[in-house]
Amino acid sequence: MMDGWIEIVTRQLILYSLPVLISLTFVTLGESRINRVAVPHPFFAITGRAVWLPLIASIAFHRGMIVAPGGILTPGVKGAAIRCTMHLLLTLAGFLVYTLSLSHMAPTGLPPLHHWWAKVLMFFNLCMAALHLLPLPGQLAGEWLLTSPYCKRMLPLFEHRYSWLIMPLVAASPLPDLLLGGTIVFPVYESLCSHAMHWSQQGL
Repeated sequence: MMDGWIEIVTRQLILYSLPVLISLTFVTLGESRINRVAVPHPFFAITGRAVWLPLIASIAFHRGMIVAPGGILTPGVKGAAIRCTMHLLLTLAGFLVYTLSLSHMAPTGLPPLHHWWAKVLMFFNLCMAALHLLPLPGQLAGEWLLTSPYCKRMLPLFEHRYSWLIMPLVAASPLPDLLLGGTIVFPVYESLCSHAMHWSQQGL
């Protein structure tokens, strides 16, 4: 049983690693360009325990929603809105690449690896965009709530030295699946896959 769990987790990590690296890098570059803020170092988007622990937690606990927040360049509502928009754009990019991969599928054999990567790119960024609806540090809803005078007392909690633990705990819990997965992410993802299949059959 343990061997099966390790095999599943390893496969998931291999499958998600490249799309996550690409997504977080592009999101950080977009935030840097729009807000005109310099990136501290080339690997800022993909380094740090706050980035990989949520990904490992969501995969290890077999959660439906897979999340991995990247490095935050600019705190506040504007920065969160930019990151959310970038994830939505990457969801669209994944959808288009997935549609093209379906249009050029081999008649026999397993689909190529880029087919699965395109699908993961679409799904992961959809999860990350939906995550902004939760009142969490660095997410759009959380940053917006902190602008309210009634919620400013929560700011020390977000800035606590152990605040990085919030996202891994949320990722490991069934909370994202219950609040966002069944109501938004999974239905939208299923619809996108259906549209991709339809468009590929039409030769688009």
